[in-house]
Amino acid sequence: MRMVRVAAFLAWRSITRGNFGIASTTTLMLLLIYMSLLFLPSLIQGAVNRVNTQLVNTLTTDIVIQPDTRAGSIDNAGALLASIRQTPGVDQATAVVRVGSQISYQGNSGSFSVEAIDPSSFAQVFTTASNIFSGHYLSAQGPGQVFMGIGVAGAGQTSARGYRASLESVYTGDQVAITLSNGQTHSFTVVGIYDNQFPLSDGNAYITLDQADQLLPGVADQATAIYVRTDADANVNQVVAALTPLQSGVKFETSADLGSAVQDQVAAFNLISDILKIVSLLMAAITIFIITYVDLVNKRRQIGIQRAIGIRSAPIVLSYVLKAWVYALVGIGAGFLLFQYALTPVVRGHPFQFPNGPVTLATTGGEMSADLVFLVVVAAIAALIPAVRSVRLRILDAIWGS
Repeated sequence: MRMVRVAAFLAWRSITRGNFGIASTTTLMLLLIYMSLLFLPSLIQGAVNRVNTQLVNTLTTDIVIQPDTRAGSIDNAGALLASIRQTPGVDQATAVVRVGSQISYQGNSGSFSVEAIDPSSFAQVFTTASNIFSGHYLSAQGPGQVFMGIGVAGAGQTSARGYRASLESVYTGDQVAITLSNGQTHSFTVVGIYDNQFPLSDGNAYITLDQADQLLPGVADQATAIYVRTDADANVNQVVAALTPLQSGVKFETSADLGSAVQDQVAAFNLISDILKIVSLLMAAITIFIITYVDLVNKRRQIGIQRAIGIRSAPIVLSYVLKAWVYALVGIGAGFLLFQYALTPVVRGHPFQFPNGPVTLATTGGEMSADLVFLVVVAAIAALIPAVRSVRLRILDAIWGS
């Protein structure tokens, strides 16, 4: 304890009687480094959250029920849907039937998934119906309607991702030709175009189940997939266990199972974050090391005198570590306040535009705590190395500066 008191006294005297410009510059550097440690992981976490949210809201929901490999469709879909909706933990469910895969417009054609849906339940399971780019959503009784994604229509959005793969110039009110699964081609009016800002779900087109029943009588009471949205507080795995006995010949997958399409993207984000975090910590180490080294060179004689009057090496070394900690903690505290109460609100009001939509900063307490610990440890090591080297000099050499 005596060593700690002596070290604290020396550190306090050095800070209060030291160069204010050097102290403020060091603190500012550590502030910026701490903010950089927080910023990129927070941005990446925001992007990951956006991808996961869009994946659930526009593509997979919480649970997807599909026919197993022996069957091409789910039979008795109406009865199964009724049972699913009565299952505890289920908020809503909807069935879709794939009815086509080819859409043409004025000599331009492409392969796109065309699915028949119940507009009412589909809108309760997915947010697609709310993400209108132009026109309106499907109406239950409207004949000859198709509702398609921006990835299908194009709608003249030349800067949009995937525009070249779309039909490029389809707008609301245009007539498109859809080739159904029986090989027949029918004309449909585009009543609306949606934009989920999620490429994986923006390449679909939808017609109503009523239209599909009229054009393809064989699809009645069939489903290619059933999508289930669970209650907010429900355990997805428990809901799957409750749904499993309802019908044989089907398989159940959760959004986590179906998220492999975006896992590579998330892994790339995290790799970039880790690399830049290491770079930031190296910058912090170099900053502390250089400032401590210069300070020690300028105070070599003073350190020699301190040792000559009986102050041991350990308190002197510890005083520089404590001094580095003070700079680090002040910089971290100021950086946290600026990040939390200035930068985060600004980005929330003006989000970054990623290919998957607007992204804000999403910071966790664990990330902030980990960055604080990393920076404090790096500051201590960076101050410790030159301090240990300085006290290894002979006392007379330190006093005479030789």
